[in-house]
Amino acid sequence: VVSTQSTGMLCSRHRLCRIPRLFTRNITDEERYKKLSGGPVPSRKAPKKKETSMNSLAHCLELIKLHDYEHYLCVCLAPLGTRRGLTALRAFNVELSKSAITPYSSAADREMNRLKLMWWRGVVEDVYENKPTHQSPVALELAGVIKKYSLNKGFLLKLIEARLNPVTYNSLHDVEHSADNTYSTLNFLTMEALGYKSVETDHAASHLGRCEGHIALIRSIPLLASKGACLVPNTTLAKTGVSQSDIVRGRNRDKMKDVIHDIASSAHVHAEHCEKLLAGLPPRSVYGLLPLTPAKLFLQRLQKYDFDMFNDRTLLRPPSLTFVLFKESMKVDFKSRLITLLKRKILSGRLNFE
Repeated sequence: VVSTQSTGMLCSRHRLCRIPRLFTRNITDEERYKKLSGGPVPSRKAPKKKETSMNSLAHCLELIKLHDYEHYLCVCLAPLGTRRGLTALRAFNVELSKSAITPYSSAADREMNRLKLMWWRGVVEDVYENKPTHQSPVALELAGVIKKYSLNKGFLLKLIEARLNPVTYNSLHDVEHSADNTYSTLNFLTMEALGYKSVETDHAASHLGRCEGHIALIRSIPLLASKGACLVPNTTLAKTGVSQSDIVRGRNRDKMKDVIHDIASSAHVHAEHCEKLLAGLPPRSVYGLLPLTPAKLFLQRLQKYDFDMFNDRTLLRPPSLTFVLFKESMKVDFKSRLITLLKRKILSGRLNFE
Protein backbone atom coordinates (compact mmCIF):
# COMPACT_ATOMS: atom_id res chain seq x y z
CA VAL A 1 0.00 0.00 0.00
CA VAL A 2 1.38 3.39 -0.99
CA SER A 3 0.91 6.06 1.63
CA THR A 4 -0.31 9.48 0.61
CA GLN A 5 1.69 11.05 3.43
CA SER A 6 5.02 9.84 2.06
CA THR A 7 4.29 10.71 -1.56
CA GLY A 8 2.44 13.99 -1.12
CA MET A 9 0.78 14.19 -4.54
CA LEU A 10 -0.09 10.47 -4.86
CA CYS A 11 -3.65 9.19 -4.94
CA SER A 12 -4.70 7.05 -1.97
CA ARG A 13 -7.50 5.39 -3.96
CA HIS A 14 -5.07 3.79 -6.43
CA ARG A 15 -3.13 1.30 -4.31
CA LEU A 16 -1.54 -0.66 -7.15
CA CYS A 17 -0.11 2.23 -9.12
CA ARG A 18 1.64 5.49 -8.40
CA ILE A 19 -0.69 7.96 -10.17
CA PRO A 20 -0.49 11.63 -9.23
CA ARG A 21 -3.61 13.17 -7.78
CA LEU A 22 -3.43 15.79 -10.47
CA PHE A 23 -4.71 13.28 -13.04
CA THR A 24 -7.16 11.38 -10.87
CA ARG A 25 -8.82 14.06 -8.81
CA ASN A 26 -11.96 15.74 -10.08
CA ILE A 27 -10.43 19.13 -11.03
CA THR A 28 -11.03 21.38 -13.97
CA ASP A 29 -8.77 21.56 -17.02
CA GLU A 30 -7.79 25.11 -16.11
CA GLU A 31 -6.50 24.08 -12.67
CA ARG A 32 -4.60 21.17 -14.19
CA TYR A 33 -2.92 23.46 -16.74
CA LYS A 34 -1.92 25.98 -14.06
CA LYS A 35 -0.30 23.28 -11.92
CA LEU A 36 1.60 21.73 -14.81
CA SER A 37 2.79 24.90 -16.51
CA GLY A 38 2.80 27.40 -13.71
CA GLY A 39 1.32 30.02 -16.02
CA PRO A 40 -2.06 31.41 -17.02
CA VAL A 41 -4.42 29.38 -19.15
CA PRO A 42 -4.23 30.38 -22.84
CA SER A 43 -7.39 31.62 -24.48
CA ARG A 44 -9.30 29.05 -26.51
CA LYS A 45 -10.89 31.66 -28.72
CA ALA A 46 -10.22 31.58 -32.46
CA PRO A 47 -7.34 33.81 -33.56
CA LYS A 48 -8.34 37.31 -34.50
CA LYS A 49 -8.47 38.32 -38.13
CA LYS A 50 -5.49 40.64 -37.71
CA GLU A 51 -3.37 37.86 -36.15
CA THR A 52 -4.23 35.45 -38.97
CA SER A 53 -3.41 38.12 -41.53
CA MET A 54 0.01 38.82 -40.00
CA ASN A 55 0.78 35.08 -39.82
CA SER A 56 -0.01 34.65 -43.53
CA LEU A 57 2.19 37.63 -44.40
CA ALA A 58 5.08 36.22 -42.36
CA HIS A 59 4.68 32.88 -44.14
CA CYS A 60 4.84 34.55 -47.56
CA LEU A 61 7.92 36.54 -46.61
CA GLU A 62 9.72 33.40 -45.42
CA LEU A 63 8.72 31.63 -48.61
CA ILE A 64 10.24 34.19 -50.97
CA LYS A 65 13.25 34.67 -48.70
CA LEU A 66 14.01 30.95 -48.96
CA HIS A 67 13.28 30.41 -52.67
CA ASP A 68 13.71 33.85 -54.28
CA TYR A 69 16.14 35.89 -52.19
CA GLU A 70 16.95 38.54 -54.81
CA HIS A 71 13.29 39.49 -55.24
CA TYR A 72 12.86 39.30 -51.46
CA LEU A 73 15.39 42.14 -51.14
CA CYS A 74 13.58 44.10 -53.85
CA VAL A 75 10.27 43.70 -52.03
CA CYS A 76 11.80 44.89 -48.75
CA LEU A 77 13.07 48.06 -50.47
CA ALA A 78 9.73 48.87 -52.14
CA PRO A 79 7.47 51.67 -50.77
CA LEU A 80 5.93 50.74 -47.45
CA GLY A 81 2.33 50.70 -48.64
CA THR A 82 3.05 48.31 -51.54
CA ARG A 83 5.25 45.72 -49.85
CA ARG A 84 2.41 43.46 -48.80
CA GLY A 85 0.97 43.27 -52.30
CA LEU A 86 4.36 42.57 -53.88
CA THR A 87 5.05 39.90 -51.26
CA ALA A 88 1.79 38.13 -52.10
CA LEU A 89 2.56 38.14 -55.83
CA ARG A 90 6.09 36.81 -55.35
CA ALA A 91 4.90 34.10 -52.95
CA PHE A 92 2.21 33.09 -55.45
CA ASN A 93 4.87 32.84 -58.16
CA VAL A 94 7.07 30.67 -55.92
CA GLU A 95 4.18 28.27 -55.29
CA LEU A 96 3.54 28.00 -59.04
CA SER A 97 7.23 27.47 -59.79
CA LYS A 98 7.42 24.63 -57.27
CA SER A 99 4.46 22.96 -59.00
CA ALA A 100 5.61 23.55 -62.58
CA ILE A 101 5.48 20.57 -64.95
CA THR A 102 8.92 20.04 -66.48
CA PRO A 103 10.16 17.72 -69.28
CA TYR A 104 12.17 15.66 -66.78
CA SER A 105 9.29 15.17 -64.27
CA SER A 106 8.02 11.64 -63.69
CA ALA A 107 4.45 10.69 -64.59
CA ALA A 108 3.40 10.72 -60.93
CA ASP A 109 4.97 14.15 -60.34
CA ARG A 110 3.31 15.55 -63.44
CA GLU A 111 -0.13 14.45 -62.31
CA MET A 112 0.40 15.75 -58.78
CA ASN A 113 1.70 19.11 -60.02
CA ARG A 114 -1.17 19.36 -62.50
CA LEU A 115 -3.66 18.97 -59.64
CA LYS A 116 -1.84 21.63 -57.61
CA LEU A 117 -1.95 24.08 -60.50
CA MET A 118 -5.62 23.36 -61.11
CA TRP A 119 -6.23 24.07 -57.42
CA TRP A 120 -4.52 27.45 -57.78
CA ARG A 121 -6.65 28.20 -60.82
CA GLY A 122 -9.71 27.49 -58.68
CA VAL A 123 -8.39 29.84 -55.97
CA VAL A 124 -8.07 32.70 -58.48
CA GLU A 125 -11.50 32.00 -59.98
CA ASP A 126 -13.10 31.98 -56.52
CA VAL A 127 -11.62 35.37 -55.62
CA TYR A 128 -13.06 37.02 -58.73
CA GLU A 129 -16.42 35.33 -58.12
CA ASN A 130 -16.47 36.61 -54.51
CA LYS A 131 -16.50 33.11 -53.06
CA PRO A 132 -14.90 32.27 -49.68
CA THR A 133 -11.10 32.26 -49.88
CA HIS A 134 -9.19 29.05 -49.19
CA GLN A 135 -7.45 29.13 -45.82
CA SER A 136 -3.95 28.92 -47.25
CA PRO A 137 -1.53 31.72 -46.23
CA VAL A 138 -0.55 32.48 -49.82
CA ALA A 139 -4.16 32.24 -51.03
CA LEU A 140 -5.31 34.65 -48.32
CA GLU A 141 -2.64 37.20 -49.20
CA LEU A 142 -3.30 36.80 -52.92
CA ALA A 143 -7.02 37.40 -52.42
CA GLY A 144 -6.24 40.58 -50.52
CA VAL A 145 -3.97 42.01 -53.21
CA ILE A 146 -6.41 41.13 -56.00
CA LYS A 147 -9.24 42.96 -54.28
CA LYS A 148 -7.11 45.94 -53.28
CA TYR A 149 -5.49 46.63 -56.66
CA SER A 150 -8.06 45.04 -59.04
CA LEU A 151 -5.36 42.94 -60.70
CA ASN A 152 -5.81 41.64 -64.22
CA LYS A 153 -7.34 38.17 -63.99
CA GLY A 154 -5.89 37.17 -67.37
CA PHE A 155 -2.33 37.77 -66.14
CA LEU A 156 -2.83 35.55 -63.08
CA LEU A 157 -4.32 32.72 -65.13
CA LYS A 158 -1.53 33.13 -67.69
CA LEU A 159 1.05 32.48 -64.96
CA ILE A 160 -0.73 29.23 -64.11
CA GLU A 161 -1.18 28.09 -67.71
CA ALA A 162 2.53 28.67 -68.42
CA ARG A 163 3.41 26.02 -65.81
CA LEU A 164 0.93 23.39 -67.03
CA ASN A 165 2.89 22.47 -70.18
CA PRO A 166 6.52 21.31 -70.21
CA VAL A 167 8.75 23.80 -72.01
CA THR A 168 11.24 22.89 -74.72
CA TYR A 169 13.30 25.46 -76.59
CA ASN A 170 14.21 25.22 -80.25
CA SER A 171 15.62 28.75 -80.39
CA LEU A 172 16.20 31.81 -78.23
CA HIS A 173 12.90 33.16 -79.56
CA ASP A 174 11.17 30.33 -77.66
CA VAL A 175 13.04 31.38 -74.51
CA GLU A 176 11.71 34.92 -74.93
CA HIS A 177 8.17 33.63 -75.48
CA SER A 178 8.36 31.52 -72.31
CA ALA A 179 9.76 34.48 -70.37
CA ASP A 180 6.89 36.67 -71.60
CA ASN A 181 4.40 34.17 -70.16
CA THR A 182 6.12 34.00 -66.76
CA TYR A 183 8.61 36.70 -65.75
CA SER A 184 7.18 39.52 -67.87
CA THR A 185 3.60 38.72 -66.84
CA LEU A 186 4.62 38.81 -63.19
CA ASN A 187 6.30 42.17 -63.79
CA PHE A 188 3.06 43.49 -65.33
CA LEU A 189 1.22 42.49 -62.14
CA THR A 190 3.94 44.15 -60.07
CA MET A 191 3.43 47.40 -61.98
CA GLU A 192 -0.33 47.17 -61.38
CA ALA A 193 0.29 46.72 -57.64
CA LEU A 194 2.47 49.85 -57.73
CA GLY A 195 -0.37 51.72 -59.45
CA TYR A 196 0.97 51.90 -63.02
CA LYS A 197 -0.84 50.57 -66.08
CA SER A 198 0.72 52.11 -69.16
CA VAL A 199 2.43 51.06 -72.36
CA GLU A 200 5.76 52.58 -71.26
CA THR A 201 5.98 50.74 -67.95
CA ASP A 202 4.82 47.47 -69.54
CA HIS A 203 7.46 47.85 -72.26
CA ALA A 204 10.25 48.15 -69.69
CA ALA A 205 8.77 45.32 -67.60
CA SER A 206 8.67 43.10 -70.69
CA HIS A 207 12.37 43.61 -71.43
CA LEU A 208 13.24 42.96 -67.78
CA GLY A 209 11.20 39.74 -67.84
CA ARG A 210 12.98 38.50 -70.96
CA CYS A 211 16.35 39.26 -69.38
CA GLU A 212 15.34 37.33 -66.24
CA GLY A 213 14.12 34.43 -68.38
CA HIS A 214 17.50 34.09 -70.11
CA ILE A 215 19.34 34.30 -66.79
CA ALA A 216 17.07 31.62 -65.28
CA LEU A 217 17.91 29.34 -68.20
CA ILE A 218 21.65 29.89 -67.65
CA ARG A 219 21.37 29.21 -63.93
CA SER A 220 19.39 26.02 -64.54
CA ILE A 221 22.05 24.40 -66.75
CA PRO A 222 24.21 22.84 -63.95
CA LEU A 223 21.15 21.70 -61.98
CA LEU A 224 19.47 20.08 -64.98
CA ALA A 225 22.76 18.51 -66.08
CA SER A 226 22.99 16.75 -62.71
CA LYS A 227 19.52 15.27 -63.43
CA GLY A 228 20.46 14.20 -66.96
CA ALA A 229 18.38 16.92 -68.64
CA CYS A 230 19.14 19.92 -70.85
CA LEU A 231 16.93 22.83 -71.94
CA VAL A 232 19.47 24.76 -74.01
CA PRO A 233 17.89 25.74 -77.39
CA ASN A 234 18.71 23.40 -80.26
CA THR A 235 19.78 26.23 -82.57
CA THR A 236 22.30 27.45 -79.99
CA LEU A 237 23.71 23.94 -79.62
CA ALA A 238 24.02 23.53 -83.40
CA LYS A 239 25.63 26.97 -83.74
CA THR A 240 28.35 26.20 -81.17
CA GLY A 241 28.83 22.52 -82.05
CA VAL A 242 27.83 21.23 -78.60
CA SER A 243 25.49 18.29 -78.02
CA GLN A 244 23.11 17.76 -75.12
CA SER A 245 25.19 14.82 -73.91
CA ASP A 246 28.24 17.12 -73.71
CA ILE A 247 26.36 19.41 -71.32
CA VAL A 248 24.95 16.55 -69.24
CA ARG A 249 28.36 14.89 -68.91
CA GLY A 250 30.32 18.12 -68.56
CA ARG A 251 32.48 17.64 -71.65
CA ASN A 252 33.83 20.29 -74.09
CA ARG A 253 33.72 23.01 -71.45
CA ASP A 254 35.41 25.51 -73.77
CA LYS A 255 32.62 25.16 -76.33
CA MET A 256 30.04 25.21 -73.56
CA LYS A 257 31.28 28.69 -72.67
CA ASP A 258 30.24 29.75 -76.18
CA VAL A 259 26.74 28.41 -75.46
CA ILE A 260 26.50 30.44 -72.23
CA HIS A 261 27.92 33.51 -73.98
CA ASP A 262 25.25 33.32 -76.69
CA ILE A 263 22.40 33.19 -74.15
CA ALA A 264 24.00 35.84 -71.91
CA SER A 265 24.42 38.19 -74.89
CA SER A 266 20.69 38.04 -75.56
CA ALA A 267 19.99 38.73 -71.86
CA HIS A 268 22.37 41.70 -71.94
CA VAL A 269 20.54 43.22 -74.93
CA HIS A 270 17.22 43.15 -73.04
CA ALA A 271 18.87 44.56 -69.91
CA GLU A 272 20.23 47.50 -71.91
CA HIS A 273 16.81 48.16 -73.49
CA CYS A 274 15.19 48.17 -70.05
CA GLU A 275 17.83 50.52 -68.63
CA LYS A 276 17.33 52.99 -71.48
CA LEU A 277 13.58 53.07 -70.84
CA LEU A 278 14.01 53.89 -67.12
CA ALA A 279 14.68 57.59 -67.82
CA GLY A 280 11.21 58.14 -69.27
CA LEU A 281 9.26 56.36 -66.52
CA PRO A 282 7.68 57.81 -63.36
CA PRO A 283 10.24 57.52 -60.53
CA ARG A 284 7.98 55.43 -58.29
CA SER A 285 7.43 52.82 -61.01
CA VAL A 286 11.17 52.06 -61.05
CA TYR A 287 10.69 50.14 -57.78
CA GLY A 288 9.05 47.43 -59.90
CA LEU A 289 12.21 47.25 -62.02
CA LEU A 290 14.70 46.90 -59.16
CA PRO A 291 15.36 43.23 -60.15
CA LEU A 292 17.32 44.68 -63.08
CA THR A 293 20.17 45.40 -60.64
CA PRO A 294 20.81 41.77 -59.53
CA ALA A 295 20.39 40.67 -63.17
CA LYS A 296 23.16 43.03 -64.28
CA LEU A 297 25.39 41.94 -61.40
CA PHE A 298 24.95 38.30 -62.40
CA LEU A 299 25.88 39.02 -66.01
CA GLN A 300 28.97 40.90 -64.86
CA ARG A 301 29.97 38.01 -62.62
CA LEU A 302 29.40 35.58 -65.48
CA GLN A 303 31.72 37.60 -67.71
CA LYS A 304 34.32 37.80 -64.93
CA TYR A 305 34.58 34.00 -64.76
CA ASP A 306 34.65 33.57 -68.54
CA PHE A 307 31.05 32.31 -68.87
CA ASP A 308 31.86 29.07 -67.01
CA MET A 309 28.58 28.01 -65.37
CA PHE A 310 30.21 24.90 -63.88
CA ASN A 311 32.51 27.13 -61.82
CA ASP A 312 31.03 27.30 -58.32
CA ARG A 313 32.08 30.94 -57.89
CA THR A 314 29.84 31.98 -60.78
CA LEU A 315 26.68 31.01 -58.90
CA LEU A 316 27.68 32.65 -55.62
CA ARG A 317 25.60 35.65 -54.61
CA PRO A 318 27.76 38.81 -54.65
CA PRO A 319 28.33 40.19 -51.12
CA SER A 320 27.58 43.72 -52.32
CA LEU A 321 24.09 42.84 -53.62
CA THR A 322 22.18 44.22 -50.62
CA PHE A 323 24.18 47.47 -50.56
CA VAL A 324 23.86 48.03 -54.33
CA LEU A 325 20.10 47.42 -54.23
CA PHE A 326 19.74 49.77 -51.26
CA LYS A 327 21.70 52.48 -53.10
CA GLU A 328 19.50 52.11 -56.19
CA SER A 329 16.33 52.31 -54.10
CA MET A 330 17.61 55.46 -52.39
CA LYS A 331 18.20 57.08 -55.79
CA VAL A 332 14.63 56.26 -56.82
CA ASP A 333 13.28 57.55 -53.50
CA PHE A 334 15.22 60.83 -53.73
CA LYS A 335 14.13 61.45 -57.33
CA SER A 336 10.50 60.68 -56.48
CA ARG A 337 10.51 63.03 -53.48
CA LEU A 338 12.20 65.81 -55.45
CA ILE A 339 9.68 65.63 -58.30
CA THR A 340 6.78 65.62 -55.83
CA LEU A 341 8.18 68.68 -54.06
CA LEU A 342 8.65 70.56 -57.34
CA LYS A 343 5.10 69.77 -58.43
CA ARG A 344 3.71 71.09 -55.17
CA LYS A 345 5.67 74.34 -55.45
CA ILE A 346 4.64 74.85 -59.08
CA LEU A 347 0.97 74.27 -58.24
CA SER A 348 1.14 76.64 -55.28
CA GLY A 349 2.88 79.34 -57.35
CA ARG A 350 5.93 79.49 -55.08
CA LEU A 351 8.42 78.46 -57.74
CA ASN A 352 9.45 81.31 -60.04
CA PHE A 353 11.31 80.47 -63.26
CA GLU A 354 12.17 84.09 -64.14
